[in-house]
Amino acid sequence: MRPLRALIRLLEPRDRRRLGLIGLGLLAAAATELVGVASVVPFLTLVGDPGAAARIPLLAALRDGIGAPDERGFLLAAGFAALAAIAVSTATNAAVTYAQLLFTNLVGFRLSRRLLARYLARDRLFFARANSAELAKNVLAETDRLVVGVLTPASVLVTRLLTAVAIVAFLIAYEPRLALILGAGFGSLYVALFLVVRRRLAVLGARASRGNEARFRVVAECFGALTELRLYGRVRSFAAAYDAPAESLARATAAGLLIGQMPRFAIEALAFGGVIAVVLYALGRGGDTAGLLPLLGLFAFSGYRLLPAFQNIFLAVAQIRYNLPAARIVAGELAGERPDPPRPAARLPFRDAIRLERVAFAYGDEAPVLRGIDLAIPAHRTVGFVGRTGSGKSTLIGLILGVLRPTAGRITVDGVALDAATLPLWQNRIGYVPQDVFLIDDSVSANIALGVPAAEIDPAAVERAARIAEVHDVIAALPEGYATRVGERGTRLSGGQRQRLGIARALYHDPDVIVFDEATSALDQETEAAVMTAIDRLAGTRTILMIAHRLASLHRADIVHVLEGGRVVASGSLAEVAPQLGPARTEEGDVR
Repeated sequence: MRPLRALIRLLEPRDRRRLGLIGLGLLAAAATELVGVASVVPFLTLVGDPGAAARIPLLAALRDGIGAPDERGFLLAAGFAALAAIAVSTATNAAVTYAQLLFTNLVGFRLSRRLLARYLARDRLFFARANSAELAKNVLAETDRLVVGVLTPASVLVTRLLTAVAIVAFLIAYEPRLALILGAGFGSLYVALFLVVRRRLAVLGARASRGNEARFRVVAECFGALTELRLYGRVRSFAAAYDAPAESLARATAAGLLIGQMPRFAIEALAFGGVIAVVLYALGRGGDTAGLLPLLGLFAFSGYRLLPAFQNIFLAVAQIRYNLPAARIVAGELAGERPDPPRPAARLPFRDAIRLERVAFAYGDEAPVLRGIDLAIPAHRTVGFVGRTGSGKSTLIGLILGVLRPTAGRITVDGVALDAATLPLWQNRIGYVPQDVFLIDDSVSANIALGVPAAEIDPAAVERAARIAEVHDVIAALPEGYATRVGERGTRLSGGQRQRLGIARALYHDPDVIVFDEATSALDQETEAAVMTAIDRLAGTRTILMIAHRLASLHRADIVHVLEGGRVVASGSLAEVAPQLGPARTEEGDVR
């Protein structure tokens, strides 16, 4: 019950209120079910003995109440009343079932959305340690398991439990000894079976979670390394890693479903025995055939309602037990959740300089990547960062962007320290162009205004950004212009076009600080020259920070900082620092 209680605590207030309303609906459904079962007693009594109304006070009162003219008319009225009660019971159950299914699926949707938002709010260090396949599995697969295997069965469990309790209570009131014998016999069978299989269900559920995670990981790795795998002819052998976890998941799922259905086979065999037991019980009490019909009909109709209820209760409990690992995962990942406040539109004032004061950073318990960085980046200047691989360039930029937090020291903008309150205001000023621009399978406009709802995209801002990035003419030549879809990851565009779209994206919200994180390193020199032309147009009007792959890319930089071993070892113009790079500078001017 602990994971279920944790899930209830995670529900939003409106969902808790809806859960209370559904609870009232379940009570109403149980009441109508009871009325439907009880309504067959007068009808069957009259079928066996039409004159019973004259002897039984309750039937006489009912007959007088409806003004039935004769026995046949009263029998017909009782039959139609029983049909109406059963119809109302069925309609109520259908409506409540729909409300339950809608509620559980919407709760699952909201939990998955909150889980996705929680992951997206984490810093880059979290993603450096986490496996993206596991995160995707938690958001997509585990929340689906939670809905199908925990929330929905839990609602079914409550519904069927209330129905069963109501019917059993009525049977006990009508014929206590027989009801207790049959109820205890069938109920104990379900309880005994569950106690036998509960541990097995827990093991199968944990195995399913592990298999699901492994499936997601293998599929993600197959698509990520597809080019190399095809080149080396290793697609089949690499993809074979999918087989074991997928088969394990399939077997665990099949076994879990079988366990849930196990009692049905035994109950079907015992149900006919229950009918015989009712007959023998009635005959043993000296009852005649006419008196047997109402009792037999009542227990047969009650069994028709009860046995599926018992089966659904067992199946729901089995499914919950099997899928509890999903509930634990989702509840654990959302523990301590705090809703992100709305992003303010204001910008942090920036006219002077960005300053890093004794800044250090380490990834967890590893050795520091940056040590004692003291740096001033003046506004409206172009500043370059160079250094060997592992020197700390990208980490330094990550700190300036605010996607990483310093382990020691502080970063200020015009004297204002960057913290949880000021960081969003600072990030509103920044545009970012990564080495590999990620494009979504949507229109050019949607890619430039990434994340802006389609109805809110400003076409004028899109075109302005594209013109500054020197990509407007390329877009205008496309079949549908800015409405042209670029394909998955921009496969319909060249590398240089994708990078210039990335620059346009960074410029869409008109930032005055633009960061180029090795944005030209994957391009050939001719294409890089075209992209650098777009970058050069920004010089002097904005603060530009560049991590460069080639020294030639920094020919317009006002100042270049050289990093080595997590420290700034040289600063100055390109001409001043180039000799200090020593063997790191090749004939082509590359920094290795």
